Amino acid sequence: MYFSLDLSALRASYAAGTLTPTALVEEIYRRLEAHADPAIWIHRLSRDELLAYARQVEARGLASQPLYGVPFAIKDNIDLAGVPTTAGWSLLTYRLSRPLSSNVCSMPGRFPLGKPISISSPPAWSEYVLPMACRGIRFILK
Repeated sequence: MYFSLDLSALRASYAAGTLTPTALVEEIYRRLEAHADPAIWIHRLSRDELLAYARQVEARGLASQPLYGVPFAIKDNIDLAGVPTTAGWSLLTYRLSRPLSSNVCSMPGRFPLGKPISISSPPAWSEYVLPMACRGIRFILK
């Protein structure tokens, strides 16, 4: 299944009934599993978590949600209930057990995929990026 993740294309597909948020989640998850690069995500939501978000979006309907069915990634220094926040460094890890009323949840219709690695701070380089780069170099040099 191929479809564009462009916002206007998603909106048109949803309006035409050719795509649903749960179908989108299934396809995105299939693509994420096929790629499976550990140097992309600090934390990725499970298939079941993604489907739960998609079903909530579907239950509220297209008309009332400007960002209906739009997947997004969360920078790792922004909290999402139940998901670890590390700010790019595992020594800073903590989890919130309750939802926040923040910008992450305030735009109706969208759902989080997880937290990608952000290389904007030195700890992220040392903990996530450099080990992957070194491993890649080792394979190239063999």
